[in-house]
Amino acid sequence: MPPSDSLLSRIYLENYREIVDFLSLRTGCRHAAQDCAQDCWFKLCKARPAEPVDNGRSYVFRVAANIAVDWHRSNGRELRLQADYAASGDPTAASPDTLETVQQRRNLERLEAIIRALPPRTVEVFVLNRLEGLTYTEAAKRLGISASAVEKHIARVLLQCLPILEEI
Repeated sequence: MPPSDSLLSRIYLENYREIVDFLSLRTGCRHAAQDCAQDCWFKLCKARPAEPVDNGRSYVFRVAANIAVDWHRSNGRELRLQADYAASGDPTAASPDTLETVQQRRNLERLEAIIRALPPRTVEVFVLNRLEGLTYTEAAKRLGISASAVEKHIARVLLQCLPILEEI
């Protein structure tokens, strides 16, 4: 059932990928972001704003942001319960290594979301340099661009990833 306001429905559908990317950054997990985006859709279906919505895009993203906050609250409770269970002395409880692995996986998913949201050329340069091990000059020759352009693409990736890298 689509949202009652066809404008909100259209805005949601036109911005779905951006909403998921936005939620990926907020949750740190692509799968959680997709779940939150679905919750956003349901909330928009039930939405009956008391006053007309002046900026539908802002309204949709505000709903998404609120859902991300709810997700963090819920997820925080779950992590506390897991930590309490682990502290209980039960040999089957999650170990700190398991919790650390979950956090590392979330950080990796957040980094992947950031990289996927970058322009394709920037991602291509990043893959050649950081994953395939090509130097700036080698990557530049392969792509037919200057080494300076490669450096700027890499700087763009690193600047986008810096907030997450600082947390690690």
